[in-house]
Amino acid sequence: MKTNRKFTALGSLLLTGSLIFSGTACMASEAAPSLTINADTSALDASSEISPLLYGIFLEDINFAVDGGMYAQMIKNGSFEFGMLAKSSGQHGYSVSNSDVLTFEIADGSQDGTCLNENNPHYAVLTNTSDTAEGIGNKGYLKGLAVQEGATYNFSVFLKGLEGYTGPVEICIDDKEGTVIGETSIPSITDTWAKYECSFTATATANKTLRLWVKIGQGKAAVDMISLFPADTYKGRENGIRRDIGEYLEALEPKFLRFPGGCAIEGSTEENKYNWKDSIGNGLSFTINGEKTVGDVAARPLGVDIWHSSQSDPYYMTYGLGFYEYFLLCEDLDCLPVPVLNAGMVCPIHSGQGYTYYSEDSEEFQTCIQDALDLAEFCRGDADTTWGAVRIAMGHEEPFELHYIGIGNEQWQDEYYSHYERFKEAFAKAAEENPEIYGDLELIVGNGPASSDRFAWNTIAEKGNDYAGLVDEHYYETPDWFLANIDRYASYDRDSVPVFLGEYAAKSNTMEAALAEAAYMTGLEENGDIVKMACYAPLFGNDKSNQWEPDMIFFSNNSLYGSVNYYVQQMFSVHQGTRVLDSQLSENADGLYQVSTVDSDGNLILKLVNVNEEDKSLDISIKNAENLSATASLTVLKADTKDAVNNELAPDNVVPEDSTLEVGSQFTYEVPKYSVTVIVIPQA
Repeated sequence: MKTNRKFTALGSLLLTGSLIFSGTACMASEAAPSLTINADTSALDASSEISPLLYGIFLEDINFAVDGGMYAQMIKNGSFEFGMLAKSSGQHGYSVSNSDVLTFEIADGSQDGTCLNENNPHYAVLTNTSDTAEGIGNKGYLKGLAVQEGATYNFSVFLKGLEGYTGPVEICIDDKEGTVIGETSIPSITDTWAKYECSFTATATANKTLRLWVKIGQGKAAVDMISLFPADTYKGRENGIRRDIGEYLEALEPKFLRFPGGCAIEGSTEENKYNWKDSIGNGLSFTINGEKTVGDVAARPLGVDIWHSSQSDPYYMTYGLGFYEYFLLCEDLDCLPVPVLNAGMVCPIHSGQGYTYYSEDSEEFQTCIQDALDLAEFCRGDADTTWGAVRIAMGHEEPFELHYIGIGNEQWQDEYYSHYERFKEAFAKAAEENPEIYGDLELIVGNGPASSDRFAWNTIAEKGNDYAGLVDEHYYETPDWFLANIDRYASYDRDSVPVFLGEYAAKSNTMEAALAEAAYMTGLEENGDIVKMACYAPLFGNDKSNQWEPDMIFFSNNSLYGSVNYYVQQMFSVHQGTRVLDSQLSENADGLYQVSTVDSDGNLILKLVNVNEEDKSLDISIKNAENLSATASLTVLKADTKDAVNNELAPDNVVPEDSTLEVGSQFTYEVPKYSVTVIVIPQA
């Protein structure tokens, strides 16, 4: 049972503790609700400690979050590997400049050894019978290509001249009227596969109706891996993510990143489950222009995402943004990576036929276990290990940070826990044989998809508290549910396995939902000793082809905005304390929620949530405070109605506002209706 860290102010708001700071104090109203805070940390026990990893982010490849979303690659089906799920299959996403003179075909080079490599068997063959340059144009993802005037774009492609063609290749981007907005060219090509790179600067800002054209002169040529990136990616990564999206993630100051799912890692069939080794090309060595590469994007096989919805917008995974890039992103965001792997089971919800799983003695299941062991070696191994050598060859000499691995997603069946235990045994054995790589790794066990699920906890009660490093709870509930369950984790056993709240949301992107989530997060912070990590889900949504709502951040081809839920997450994450202080709201503080903490620098942090439809005058009393400033920083997120939202037309409708506030041992703060407030009182 969690120790009660709250206390009640008896009778008077006059405080008896030491007071060494002053400010503008207002006389307290008898009718006003009150908040009393004991700032003395000397008597706090271990239950007051807040996990330093409490607030993070969860990236699932859903809603085109990766390809067509955060991944800065602008070309769809650049490898010509799209299949029957896509309209026109391998030709999906392309148009022909002049079908009377140009033939556009897809070749399967695995049949005669003419492909780039075994993981990328298909390529395009262009045959131009005219004496003018003709070719194919790519329209990009979802709402199409978008370019910004004055911005530089990096183009690359693999080309091979056929039947003696050595002529030029022209690259340009134009709109539906044929106005060229950017162009460059490759003077000549050879009769063997080679990678060509060039760039252009856009002469205008345009989107949606654009095409990127690759054209040849009279003759025949093979084309593969067409690529277009903005030069200005997040942190300047060559194969990175959009800068604007990266900056939105950075602004959250996440302490961890859970990836890449979710249901995406389970798959709806055995064939389309996420494969982390595929995402790095299975470590395939591939020679590009005479230089050996390992795990290059051109050597990564295409995957099918579980969230596929339509032939016009097929959901394939290019793995251009794979596990290697996810670990790099964690470094760029200065957060802990939390990868999730398949447990040898198909998603029971998406399979349509119940669920299927590998038998424990099958080769397929042993491969799942080995893949998990190999991921640890990829992150932590040196050049003398198989997968550590792959990481180093890909360009990262130093190990990647890794402490947790999630096994499975939302499974709850007896077979899942039996599978999990085989993973646990394998990691325990590996830790004995190679403690440097496996010794301190912890596994995360699933608990099912609902707030009422107790599958993992029942198993732990039977098997013991060393069963897992964390229990992964998921739930999506109404705002009313969140408000009614603020104290959910207060009753959790502090001697048992800590909680990883891996997915949660209040089922809406309205202010009402965001306020309910904020109120609930005060409970997470109050119980930050047992709730080690928590992340809203999903991270990304778009207005063209969404498979799930609500979402935290919304994007299009040329825009980005945060939901009101995003700003709640940001306010809590950026202003996270290290210890929870004893505090108490008075009984007449209906509709108000709070958590009071102190950080490692001694700053006092008050988080207040008002779900009422009217402002609330709150008398705040601080006991035993020393050396605190009389001026606090104030951040407020508020709305006029509980139905308020941010959207593409009004992306800044509800955003936080920063100011200052004069404070003292006693002061009154007018808590705005429908608001979240963070007050930070620094050391004087």
